[in-house]
Amino acid sequence: MLQDRITTFQSRLTENDFLIWSYITNHKKNSLTMSINELAKQCNVSRTTIMRFCQKLGFDGFSEFKYHLKNELTQENVPLSELEGEILENHIQTIENLKKKDFTDLCTMMANANRIFIYGSGDIQTLVSSYMKLLFVHNGLILYDFGAVSINKQFYQIIQPEDLVLLITLNGESPEVVKLAKQLKQRKIQTIGITKLRNSTVSKLCDETIFFLNPEVQDQEDILTPFETTSTLFFVIEYFLLKYDAWQKQTNKSS
Repeated sequence: MLQDRITTFQSRLTENDFLIWSYITNHKKNSLTMSINELAKQCNVSRTTIMRFCQKLGFDGFSEFKYHLKNELTQENVPLSELEGEILENHIQTIENLKKKDFTDLCTMMANANRIFIYGSGDIQTLVSSYMKLLFVHNGLILYDFGAVSINKQFYQIIQPEDLVLLITLNGESPEVVKLAKQLKQRKIQTIGITKLRNSTVSKLCDETIFFLNPEVQDQEDILTPFETTSTLFFVIEYFLLKYDAWQKQTNKSS
């Protein structure tokens, strides 16, 4: 939820940011139809202030913020059965984003790496890491996964600039993953981030990123405990494999 992000990033927010959030909270429906200039006028701030507010919450800009606001408003007013459409819409949007992305650099990084390490920052992400290992081995790539307990001085002595590290994280703000990404960047080790937030700290630190959408499902009838859908994350890994396979065949054909 957006309120969760406000809580998470409150140390970054200014008095104007809280005023913007207060207005949006009290005028959600109206805010959805406003342009960034119109919202800025209502809040008595500049267009730049609105943009920075959205970016502080981890969004690429005002349009992405409004997309999440619309999702949240929809979930507040529909029964559980209609949330199925919301989940499907996020799958569709993720697919459209993937179709627009050029995977050439990512595939080249995978093929040229001396070794490929993969790190998932949570339980689901760890499952995705294991799944990715199984998928890519058929294309001749061996991926080594490691957990938080392995990130120590010995790990940084083992990893080399010719290696590649994949970081799988939902919000891209986990302290452990951010610290790891910073250490790898300082050592000039290439990284690929797989995350849902375009403007997260991890996405800024990685050399390449793949983004996906996974909404939080909330049941207003309290039948289910709120949870984040993660099926799109598994789909992203499968799509990445298909793109790599096609790139590999094209490269072999050309050589």
